[in-house]
Amino acid sequence: MKSKLIEQVLENYNSYKNTILRNIEDFSYRKVRYYVDFTVALYISQKELDSDFIKEQIRDTDRILMLDKNLVVVIFDFAKEEAGFKAAENLLSKIEPALFGAELFISVANSHGMIDDDEQIRKAFDTLINEIRNHFDDVPMSSV
Repeated sequence: MKSKLIEQVLENYNSYKNTILRNIEDFSYRKVRYYVDFTVALYISQKELDSDFIKEQIRDTDRILMLDKNLVVVIFDFAKEEAGFKAAENLLSKIEPALFGAELFISVANSHGMIDDDEQIRKAFDTLINEIRNHFDDVPMSSV
């Protein structure tokens, strides 16, 4: 099953990346204009993820993007590295019980220190693939 998740990500990477890039333009603007970081968290599971449930768990200023039935991106606005990882971890603890034991993998990348949005998204997906390959399902902290 893990290989199918990796295959899914690799086959759809460009589409996923472009969707995210289109939807983070306002976050990027605030980062450049006001020096406010944001965090991108990817959640992928073997089971379908409930975007409505996830939306209820996040702040109004955060954004959820459903990339596939089992792959969700949550963008935590105004989140420095530590706060972004904590928010992603808190959300993980709320999603996991709803999956009834199905594996859930997560990757988190903060905008701080990133050259551009493309680098941040690429780093998030690279980390996600590593997490799936290595069978980690805790919150990986990507670093620059």
